[in-house]
Amino acid sequence: MRLLPQDNYLAIVTLTYGLSRDYAPQDLVPLADELPMHVTMGYPSEIREAAFQPLVEMINEMQEEGLQPRIMSAYRSYAAQAIAWDKWNKLYPEHANIISAPPGYSEHQLGTVVDFGSPELAAIVGQEDIEFHTYFYKTSEGSWLAENAHRYGFTLSFPAEAFEVSGFFYEPWHFRYVGTDMATFLHDEDISLTEFQLDTQPEPCIP
Repeated sequence: MRLLPQDNYLAIVTLTYGLSRDYAPQDLVPLADELPMHVTMGYPSEIREAAFQPLVEMINEMQEEGLQPRIMSAYRSYAAQAIAWDKWNKLYPEHANIISAPPGYSEHQLGTVVDFGSPELAAIVGQEDIEFHTYFYKTSEGSWLAENAHRYGFTLSFPAEAFEVSGFFYEPWHFRYVGTDMATFLHDEDISLTEFQLDTQPEPCIP
């Protein structure tokens, strides 16, 4: 199914319920407007307006505590996701589905998702050019985000135990803005957004 989320911050996206190739949020803000290059990695990343200031404030707190968060990716259009999907399939055909999603089935298209990186990851994994790895949770940045991101309205979309409901493998670097109340609820109840959505919302249908 391909859906139009109508700019809903809680729109469901799984490998079953995808997004229309025509959907693009209209209130994207460039992260470079507030964040330095050593955080954005020089990428022209964007995020929706409601998530922008909470993200900046969260990054600032992390830096004040001596952490070095990196933003590896944020909003990706349907077309950009198609390019990313092709890239990972060529680089890692055996496990591309662990680190990427087919176009139309990525939360990044919502404009409320950030993939984080850490300068510690390469040493932990033992690979200099590594960008994403499940060992992100072992980094100082990954640990901090897991404990604190909800205070700024961000939730870990794909925890390890949610694979059966989301269809996505564990992505400890992938955080989605859902607002402070919802993110705190999910954190305190120790459930994923997808689990909550499927338990409490009617099955999505094509408009």
